[in-house]
Amino acid sequence: MAPNVSPSRIRVAIRDFTTQWFLIAQGTGILAIILHNLAYQFRGLGIISTILWVLTIVELCVMVLIYGIRWFLYPTEAAQALKTQTAELSCLASPVITFTTILIMIVLTLPDTWGKEWGMVAYVMWWINALFALIVVTAIPYCYAALELQDISTFPPSTQLPIISTLTCAAGGGAICNFGELSPDLQVPVIIVSYLFVGCGLPLALTMDALSLSRILTGSAPTTIKINQHMILCGPWGQGSFALQILGSVVMKGSFAAYDQGTWITEAAAGPIGYASIFAGLLFWGQGTFWFVFAMGQITHVLVANRKEISGWGLPVWSLVFPMGVYTNACIQLGKLLGSRAFNVISTILAVVLVIIWLVNMGFTIQGILRGTLFGLESGWKVPQVGIHDAQEKDAGSVQSTGRLSQHAGGPDNGHTNDRTNGSADKQTNGLTNSH
Repeated sequence: MAPNVSPSRIRVAIRDFTTQWFLIAQGTGILAIILHNLAYQFRGLGIISTILWVLTIVELCVMVLIYGIRWFLYPTEAAQALKTQTAELSCLASPVITFTTILIMIVLTLPDTWGKEWGMVAYVMWWINALFALIVVTAIPYCYAALELQDISTFPPSTQLPIISTLTCAAGGGAICNFGELSPDLQVPVIIVSYLFVGCGLPLALTMDALSLSRILTGSAPTTIKINQHMILCGPWGQGSFALQILGSVVMKGSFAAYDQGTWITEAAAGPIGYASIFAGLLFWGQGTFWFVFAMGQITHVLVANRKEISGWGLPVWSLVFPMGVYTNACIQLGKLLGSRAFNVISTILAVVLVIIWLVNMGFTIQGILRGTLFGLESGWKVPQVGIHDAQEKDAGSVQSTGRLSQHAGGPDNGHTNDRTNGSADKQTNGLTNSH
């Protein structure tokens, strides 16, 4: 341990670690996929994509480990956070989302270089992940009822993360069938389950969008840095669009024709199903475009109008990356299927913007980790030798106030449950982001 580093501060950081950190890993994962799939490639871009993929694996493993240690050392605090904060509960879907992006990169890179056995590895892991996605999309919304959320303002956009997990799993199923070099007998069950996941996710997204729009129109939307979470509303439609496009492509590649059983999984049905699926993907990308433009406009308006009150950087800014990423990935796929240069150019512009956002976020994240500010450590990791005991006790005692609020008020959203406990959430966030 470095000199003057207080052990109690490390414990405070572990105690303060929340599920919102997983937003970083899922954002890195989708960026790796985008750089691999981008229409306009340059030499070395594939290597950058692979590096980001490996970084995603490292981030996920480290974050799962730290979060597991938090549960081991502080089970009461960890459980209480899930019971009282919608953001903490919603972001439990992020590990499932991140793991799916890792599986997609496996089938995009390894079967061609290391053998088709990796397609089978991804296939088996996808089924395991599909089980977790099903649990997430059913259990987490059920738990929202236990939080006693009583009005529209208590359903922030972060509550759509469980929905995105099923749609991401569906997209992963299509990618595994398309690039994993699997037999039709293995592909068809994955295709069917993936379509079921799309049917599970998109209607729920439409319902939650209605609540979110009502929240915005009634003036309940946040006016702080948490406004970045509104980009999450674009996520289900962007990911649903990509899932339908890739599944339609797989159906028309011959999996249904080779399977040829029943009245629906046949060669005759493959064409209509595939074309209808791709067309639906185009339509849903249009819905995603509405939420993308709407969110960008609202984020810009709030940040400009409240620029004096909003300063610093916080974890909610990571809410931009994954939803914008899946929207971009769907645009890339449309460019391939339609042979459209316009979609290729648009997706490239979006990818460049996304890379810039990711780099800025990662820079501030590393800075916040090194300084300890993202863990609520006001004086950093190190303390002076004089009065070190008092400083340690101060850090340990401030977990319930400065430390936890620094992340939880700065996460995607905590709903009125956190507001009722600690006062105005917006007021908390403004004060804490200034300290960042």
